Amino acid sequence: MTTVNKKLIQEVKSPFHSYLLFSNFSSELVKQAKMFAMLLAFDSKDYAEHPDINIIDSENINTLGVEDIRDVINKDSLSPIEGRYKVVIFPPVKSLTEEASNALLKTIEEPSSRSIFIILSSGKFWSHARDDSQNTILSTIKSRCRTIFLESENEIKFDFSTLDFEKFLDGTYLNLDIEKNLVEKLQEATQDLKEINETESERIKRYQIFLNTINEFVSNFDETRNITSNSVLIESLTYLGSSLITQENLDQGYYDFILKLEIAMQEISSGMRPQIVLSNLTINSGSNE
Repeated sequence: MTTVNKKLIQEVKSPFHSYLLFSNFSSELVKQAKMFAMLLAFDSKDYAEHPDINIIDSENINTLGVEDIRDVINKDSLSPIEGRYKVVIFPPVKSLTEEASNALLKTIEEPSSRSIFIILSSGKFWSHARDDSQNTILSTIKSRCRTIFLESENEIKFDFSTLDFEKFLDGTYLNLDIEKNLVEKLQEATQDLKEINETESERIKRYQIFLNTINEFVSNFDETRNITSNSVLIESLTYLGSSLITQENLDQGYYDFILKLEIAMQEISSGMRPQIVLSNLTINSGSNE
């Protein structure tokens, strides 16, 4: 059972008007934010839907736009109905556009005494999740918020067991609900990428199987889940890199491969085609024929 993080409990007596909450796992972050909101508004740890706790959503799968922010400010009102505060939560799976960020900035620059904003952000890459999550938020917004990093209570072993792999994905995609055999296929295809000392032709086959498995995995979700091929690819490579970096007696070959994995994830995240990125990774890793 999830308990409220001690850092958040300490904030309840004298809350700030806006918070940035960071964590490595989206699902855990959302749970903590909901419980924190209930404590702030109603002095209760048990989350229940209520008009005084507003979790922002949008028709856009990936982002919150300026109109979404204006709706929060103008239509929903920032005054509570029953609670001590109106608490507005911005989920980690929705990034703010530049226009939306500027609109939010104007709001938190002149805070209401009865409203509290909670902005959530989760990291992407195994090597610098804390920095990566903060890089998605404008510095001007950061400077007007109280920043709290929540260490994950969700122990991930990175041992490539199906259960551990599913727990890792669930932490990112908020209550993943999919057939076990699809999770197992993706886990096995990801684990096979550890074989970096094969010939180039063998590695090409493994990466093609990996991409095909990802596409099959993603096809089982509708668009509202915000689960894309690129995001699953990045999460799978993140798990692979984490598994390698935590193993004993890490040799130079695998260490170099981990660094190349991180570059590949950054390139895919910036918009490069996965097929090209993985092709380059294949050529630049392991042995050649």
